[in-house]
Amino acid sequence: MPRFRRLQQRSDEWRCWRLQGVGSSDAPAIVGDSPWKTAKTLWEFKTGRRNEESDNLAKRRGRELEAVARAAYEAHVGEQMEPHCVVHDQLDWMRASLDGLSFDGLLVLEVKCPLKIRDHQMALAGRIPEHYYAQLQHQLEVSQADEAHYWSFDGRQGALVRVQPDRDYIELLIQTEAEFWKRVIENYWPQPDGPELDLSEDPNWRSAALRYQQIKTQLDELSCAEQKARKGLESLAGARRTFGCGIEVVRTSRKGSVDYAAIPELAAVDLERYRKPPVEVLKINIITMPPELSALTSSPNAHPTGITQADGAK
Repeated sequence: MPRFRRLQQRSDEWRCWRLQGVGSSDAPAIVGDSPWKTAKTLWEFKTGRRNEESDNLAKRRGRELEAVARAAYEAHVGEQMEPHCVVHDQLDWMRASLDGLSFDGLLVLEVKCPLKIRDHQMALAGRIPEHYYAQLQHQLEVSQADEAHYWSFDGRQGALVRVQPDRDYIELLIQTEAEFWKRVIENYWPQPDGPELDLSEDPNWRSAALRYQQIKTQLDELSCAEQKARKGLESLAGARRTFGCGIEVVRTSRKGSVDYAAIPELAAVDLERYRKPPVEVLKINIITMPPELSALTSSPNAHPTGITQADGAK
């Protein structure tokens, strides 16, 4: 049985508790699936080398819509869920802040209110974004629940994806997280595989980095506003093709993608033989928010969600 902790989520005590272990939201970074941070960046947070991550538009949107999204979920499934902080029954460092847990403890809820429409579209198609898979499996292991519900909520519409424990994946996840936590306890990180370059004091880098963060913040705001405008158009488009004032909304359907992992004939096929050569991937992660942007991102007008209540779920 998991151990429960009476903590107010997002309180100072809760933040301290999170630093003293590996939470479910840490799991994607540890296994290398997070588009926002690396395992080393997370290690630097856990060991005090970096300050707590700055607030941003996506986090504020999630906080503002979480209660509304949970209520929409409860109306959709007819199950009441309560947030809980839990610790693994054997591994004290393995913990999770759950958006919801059923009364019998057999079901956990993870609420997402994504800015990116792609993440919500994946949920509508019955899939979860790969960068959240480790988080859900971590929650299932800590809570010992039978099933996790991934609830994607765009402010009006909810999409439910059911996730079962993947025992083989969880075994590897625990090993990877345990190695990461050992590095935190030992205050040690191995030498990088390739060269690293710290340009914190370079004025050209600072200028370029600040410009990038300004543009990224503006893009996030525009993405949120675009989703709101899109929903307005969708609600008015009552035909296969609705048009006017330079905009048309066309309703079509397309074939779903092929789930190759579900094809039994491919089970014995070594697909690695057909993999293309590796390509270099460059990711830009925002790890801290400079003072120049703090006023911008804390402005009440910086994230026009326009959402005040749930309109229901499909």
